[in-house]
Amino acid sequence: MDGLEIIDPPQYSIAWLILAVLCAHVIIALITTLVKLTRWLVERRAYAKRPGATDALKAEFLRSINALGEAVDAGEKSAREGHRDLEAILRVFVLRSEGLDIRQEPVERIQADPRTQTVGNLLARTHEAGYARDSRTRLSESLHAARGVVRAWS
Repeated sequence: MDGLEIIDPPQYSIAWLILAVLCAHVIIALITTLVKLTRWLVERRAYAKRPGATDALKAEFLRSINALGEAVDAGEKSAREGHRDLEAILRVFVLRSEGLDIRQEPVERIQADPRTQTVGNLLARTHEAGYARDSRTRLSESLHAARGVVRAWS
């Protein structure tokens, strides 16, 4: 025991305390980063799943067309009024989706424009039914065709 130096046990050293604090900081930083990253990914996915402006507009006008069909089925409107209202709905749809004001345009001019040709063809069918005393065009067929035009609109 001559000249032997006694060293303190390592568990009493301050280095272990510093190492423990550093490990705790690293663990907390990892957990915080993981939580923020997962929240960001969830928000990003939710934002990506939101319908676009065109889809929202289509849904709005599909609801309008369905409401018109329900009003005619309930007897609140006649089929002639339904055809006239459907024509107005389609004209406003083109205005809101394309910015083209066709509310006062004749059907022939609407059919001639390639951007509005599908709507023009449908308006040509419904226009006669909205103003004639008797028409072979059934409102249910016109509503079905209008839904197809709105869904296919890009």
